[in-house]
Amino acid sequence: MIAVRLGGSRFPESMESSLAHAEVDLELNLPALAMVEVSADDFSTADWQGLDLRSITLGTALEVAFGNNPVMLFTGAVGELETSLATERTVEFRGFDALYRLQFGTRIQTYEGKTDSEMVQEIALRNGLDAAAEATQVIWPYVLQAGESDFDFLRARAERLHYEFFVQGRTLHFRASREGQAADLTLNWKEEIITLNVVLRALKQGSTVQRTGWNPRQKQSIVATVDNGPYTVRMGGQQTGYELSAVYASSPVSAPDPEIGDPETATTLAAAKWEAGLDGFIEARATVQGDPRLVPGINVRVAGVGPRLSGLYYLTAARHAYSPETGYRTHCTLRRTGA
Repeated sequence: MIAVRLGGSRFPESMESSLAHAEVDLELNLPALAMVEVSADDFSTADWQGLDLRSITLGTALEVAFGNNPVMLFTGAVGELETSLATERTVEFRGFDALYRLQFGTRIQTYEGKTDSEMVQEIALRNGLDAAAEATQVIWPYVLQAGESDFDFLRARAERLHYEFFVQGRTLHFRASREGQAADLTLNWKEEIITLNVVLRALKQGSTVQRTGWNPRQKQSIVATVDNGPYTVRMGGQQTGYELSAVYASSPVSAPDPEIGDPETATTLAAAKWEAGLDGFIEARATVQGDPRLVPGINVRVAGVGPRLSGLYYLTAARHAYSPETGYRTHCTLRRTGA
C-alpha cells in the first residue's frame, strides 16, 4: 500500500507496518510535499523502529510510493524533521521536491531578447535541473528579475501566460494548462468517490479583457481585446462561466501593461487573463479511494451526481494520505470552467 525510502534505503519492515501517518501533497505551481510519521521503540537510544535518527539530516533523500503495486509519487529530500515526546512518541519526516530549492535566496537578473520558455531553461540550468518547457512565442526585449527568488519569478511568469509548472524527478516542466482535454480517468459517485463538495459562483471580472501598451517606435498606443477562447474552456458543457454569470452583468476588465510593445504580445496576455479568470467558476473537493494515477494536471470525469454536477473537471491538487484508521485515500481539488 505504501513504500518509503529514506537515504536510499527502504524503511525497515517493522516501521512500514506501524506507520502512524503518511501523505504526499501535489499541487500545480507549488513544491511537492511528503510527510511520514513513525513511532519510537526507544527514543532514549535513538531507536525508531530500527532507524537511527542520527543518520538523518536535512537533504537526506526521501521517496514515497502509494498503491497496491506502489507507484512513486514523491522524489525529493528531507527539509524538516519534528520529534514529539508525549504520550505517544513520534517523529515526522517532511520532504520537498526539487522545486523547493528555487525558493532559496533572491537575485537580480536581467533577460534580454528571450521568450518565457528560454527564461525557464536558464532558471532550470542554474538550479541543476533539466527543462521541459513548451515553446512560447513572445520575445521580450527586457525582463528584470528584481530581488525575487527563482520560484517567485517563475510563478509570476507562469501566471501571466496562464501556464503551469512542476517538477518530476530532476526535470522542471513549464506548459500551457491541459484543462478541458479528454478525460484521463472517470470517478463515479459511491464507487471511487467517498465525499464530494462542489461550489459554483458567479464570475465578477473578466468576461472581456483589454490590455493596452505603447509602441515607442511608432509612438502610438496598442490595444488588444479578448472576449472568447478555445472550445475546451466549456469543459464539455454548453456555456463558459462568463456566459452563465452574465445573468447578473457583464464583467469587462482593462489594464495597461508596460511590457506590451506590439499587438501580438497584447493579444497573448489578454487571452491568458481571460482564460485564467474562468478558473474560479466551479471548484470541487473530493475524497476518493486511493489511486496513485490521480496527479495534478489531468482531466477527470465525475459521474453519477446528476446533470448539473457531472462532467469534466481539471485536477489541480491531490493529497495522497495513509493512516491505519482510514487506509489509503486521495483528496482531490478540482475546477471546471464551463457547464
